[in-house]
Amino acid sequence: MREALRFLGALLLGLLLVGGTVGAGLFLLLQGEEALAQELLRLVREKASLILFLAFLFALVLAALLHPLFLGYLAATRALGQEAEVLLANPGHRLRLRGPFELQSLARLINRLAEEKEALEKEVEARVAEAKALLAREREVLATLIAHLPQGVVLANPKGQVLLYNPPARRLLGEGLGAGKSLLGLLERGLLAHALALPGERFLTQGPKGPLRLQAVPLEAGFLLLLEEAREEGALEEATLHRLKDKLAGLRALVEAAAQEAPHPLLAQARATAEALSRLVEGLKAPVRAEEVRAEDLMSLLAEALEREAGLSPGFSLKEGAEGLLVQADTYALARGLAATLAGEEEVFWEGERQGNLFRLTLRFPHPAPKPHPLLQEAVEAAQGSLWREDGRLHLLLPAREAPSLPAPQGPPPRAEVVDPALLQVPEALEDAPLEGLLYTAFDLETTGLDPEKDAIVALGAVHVLGRRVLHQETFEALVDPGRPIAKAATEVHGLTWEMLKGKPRLEEVLPAFKAFLEDTVLLAHNGAFDLAFLRRVGVGEPPLVDTLLLAHLLFPDLKDHRLEALAERFGVPVLGRHTALGDALMTAEVFIRMVPLLKEKGYATLGAVLSACRRLPLARLRY
Repeated sequence: MREALRFLGALLLGLLLVGGTVGAGLFLLLQGEEALAQELLRLVREKASLILFLAFLFALVLAALLHPLFLGYLAATRALGQEAEVLLANPGHRLRLRGPFELQSLARLINRLAEEKEALEKEVEARVAEAKALLAREREVLATLIAHLPQGVVLANPKGQVLLYNPPARRLLGEGLGAGKSLLGLLERGLLAHALALPGERFLTQGPKGPLRLQAVPLEAGFLLLLEEAREEGALEEATLHRLKDKLAGLRALVEAAAQEAPHPLLAQARATAEALSRLVEGLKAPVRAEEVRAEDLMSLLAEALEREAGLSPGFSLKEGAEGLLVQADTYALARGLAATLAGEEEVFWEGERQGNLFRLTLRFPHPAPKPHPLLQEAVEAAQGSLWREDGRLHLLLPAREAPSLPAPQGPPPRAEVVDPALLQVPEALEDAPLEGLLYTAFDLETTGLDPEKDAIVALGAVHVLGRRVLHQETFEALVDPGRPIAKAATEVHGLTWEMLKGKPRLEEVLPAFKAFLEDTVLLAHNGAFDLAFLRRVGVGEPPLVDTLLLAHLLFPDLKDHRLEALAERFGVPVLGRHTALGDALMTAEVFIRMVPLLKEKGYATLGAVLSACRRLPLARLRY
């Protein structure tokens, strides 16, 4: 119905045009011929029915002639669109070439795009399959490696679900460990969060089958757990130390009692020996179960733990001089003790400060300080610190030391750039070389004006292009002191003033390096005739030049805007650093590598073919 209405509208417009043309012609013919006009009007009145019939017959014949052309064109266009939709589901489908020439040309283009899409999809599928196979092999190698590690290893995703584990981990965590299962039911959630905040430290925890030492390493897509069976060496030594103290205290009491009942010279020697042993035992210390953590990190860790465990968000501050101080503490035990002590509190503020080789943490309350929980007392004593209350304050004193200054880590060396040697197989006749087998130098100049005879170069920028690859690591950029003021109009274009360029090298100092950069390459520029006019004046030779401005006219003759920015937008190249020499050179290079496949499609596959086609363009005759 819509096509019929469109056809009737077109027919009515055609009739109006024909009728209007006939009426205008009669009006002009009858100017000054009143008798003839009167006779014509009389004839129209007498033959009105015949004229109307002939007009109707003319409209009918016109409709019969236009109908197949008009509706056929619409039908062919509609059919082409409907058939093209099939390509969305089946990239292997191809459109039939039918209808007017323009639609056949459009169908060919759509078929070519479909072929490229199908080829790309197959390439992507092949690469995905290859990546999956490589990933499967790497997983097998990783599984084999961790299976032979003595430590338990568990790889989990951010939700704590197990992705990979080895036999020692299964032995330490028990039958509850399995692929896809959650670690949160086997290990304490708070401990895992705390361990992930300190990936370099190990923590003692109770696992399903006994005590464990746990270390968590955060990864981009989850975390890694390293597990070991905890040997209670520190606890055993501490118990032994207590027993020694008890036995020595009993021995001293026994010697004192014996000396009172029956004095003997040997008892004095025994008393002296017992006192010496007591002093030695008092000097012994049980191993400290603590790690060193920076003061600022300790404050943040404790605040996060309190918010997580007790729902309390304390305010805190670190006084000047305490930053970078290494505090000795079992951070997890300290966090649990503080959470237990502050349970039920609504407001607390703490501050950290340095006191010599100690770190003092003061908790301030709006009321008398609460009694420390035994867990907090044990954590502070285990770190060989002290703890006391003072009105509305609770003080923790922990051992600390100055953090050693470490040299800045050196990054990895730059990657070696590797190019395919096959790309450099250029034939002896340079013009016979394929476009993708040449080394180009895309370059640009900034100048003091537009006259090569009077103006000077103020900036040079260049980058190498190998085939269809821009070598971003091989660039040349230099600012040049022109030795004279720069016109305001030129400064408005490139932003360079003489004040900015004073003290920069002169052009004769820069040219040798620039010539070496251009050597053995094909020049590439946008509107390169302008730049070459300046280079010729300073003795730079003129090897073959490929001009992207001429290429744009060759590829897109109907395009009205051939500026570099317009071409960059057309090809999806970011417009960065416009009107800087290196920025324009990089943009020219990126535009050119996107032009190469279009040139090959039009039959310009070699350098000679491109240069010959460009020389025939009217714009190529422009000289500066």
